[in-house]
Amino acid sequence: MSCRLAAIGVFTSAVALTFVVPAAAQQVSIWSGVYSKAQAERGAEVQANNCGKCHGPRLNGAGWPDQPPSPAIAREGFLKRWEGKPLAELFSYIREMMPADNPGTLNESETADAIANMLAVSNVPVGEHELPADRAKLEGMVIQSNP
Repeated sequence: MSCRLAAIGVFTSAVALTFVVPAAAQQVSIWSGVYSKAQAERGAEVQANNCGKCHGPRLNGAGWPDQPPSPAIAREGFLKRWEGKPLAELFSYIREMMPADNPGTLNESETADAIANMLAVSNVPVGEHELPADRAKLEGMVIQSNP
């Protein structure tokens, strides 16, 4: 009798995992249109006011002359550097570490808008919906250097 109950428990657990794992493992590429045009435009303003001094107006790492070298935050090099990582990781990094001279000052919406602009400058296609300003919702969105 106990073997039968154990087998039923194992079967029930396996069925439950079958329904839970695919949803958690589902990932969406940034190339599927994960941000809106309006959001990228707001992000350009965030970039100009907070990021351009170090990363440059073209986001290519060519900041102001009195600034130390900074990495590009758009285009091929940026996408390759973040290849395979979820947008949630980039979101957390920007939210906690940037701008370098005043870390943690961008709110969630500004951070999502800045990422949308980084994607737009990287020629990642625009979509119909805004990039969520929620780290948990960004977990399934993966950065890829190519579509």
